[in-house]
Amino acid sequence: MILRQTYMILALLLLLSGCHRNNPTGSVVSSTKEQKEDVEAPYVEGNKRIIHLENEEIELFIQRYGWKMEKTGTGLYVQILDEGRGELIKEDDMVHLQYQTFLLSGEKIYDSKEDGEKVFKVAKSEEINGLHEAVRLLRPGGKARLIIPSYMAYGVAGDGDKVDGREPVVMIVQVVQP
Repeated sequence: MILRQTYMILALLLLLSGCHRNNPTGSVVSSTKEQKEDVEAPYVEGNKRIIHLENEEIELFIQRYGWKMEKTGTGLYVQILDEGRGELIKEDDMVHLQYQTFLLSGEKIYDSKEDGEKVFKVAKSEEINGLHEAVRLLRPGGKARLIIPSYMAYGVAGDGDKVDGREPVVMIVQVVQP
């Protein structure tokens, strides 16, 4: 909860720092590369800080449960529970997933038993980026535990339903045959 409040304060500060500056004559200063960098710098630094805080929160969560997870270069956390059989899933493959989705609080928010399987074309659909990356680490029948950082999940807006903005999600996914 404290981290969420910190995120909101940082977002507000970033928003306020984006106001136009006027020159002494009162007209808006024309945009130059240096001015653009001056305006963008606080946003970039603020986002880096938010990502750092979120990663700390995820690392503490993993430690609490004693999970053995690997972090990919993009920031996705993965624990392969069952490697499955056959070739790795690749871009353009159609996949059918059984899944459960949780918040870091432990609250289960989505489940394929109630909501139906996810069926999508890898790298060619509107599923969250973290899911596209994760399924390419699996084979048919494969199962994994994932922690997807907010920037690879539902971003600053959330999903409009059960996931708030800048909130990582935990998923257990299994690739099933149609």
